[in-house]
Amino acid sequence: MPEAKNMSFAEIQKRIKEMDAERVELEAALQAKRGEEIKVLADAYAKKLQAGGFSIAEGVKALAPYDTAKAKRPGAGPRSAREVETGTTYKNPETGETWKAGAKGRVVGWLQAQIDAGKRAALFAADAG
Repeated sequence: MPEAKNMSFAEIQKRIKEMDAERVELEAALQAKRGEEIKVLADAYAKKLQAGGFSIAEGVKALAPYDTAKAKRPGAGPRSAREVETGTTYKNPETGETWKAGAKGRVVGWLQAQIDAGKRAALFAADAG
């Protein structure tokens, strides 16, 4: 593949579309593999539980302390949707997309996903480097 600086505008656009399609395909394959692997792990765990004389319900209950999902912890709900600072510009490190926080309105999807994942909005401030 030629370097981007040696490609025409149309060639770059075409390559981006090809890469986007490839990314979608890879993400679908990743999710399929993830599903396959979790089934293998769950099957092995179920067999170990049964061999030890335990029920699946007992195994699930024993796993509860390892569940790190914030919504599952008592008293800990999702973070506020307005963790952003009005007037601050935030930058998506993956795409370079920027978004400026206004006083009202919803937080842009990619930033809200990062906040929901436990990251601080300030990490994505455009001047945070």
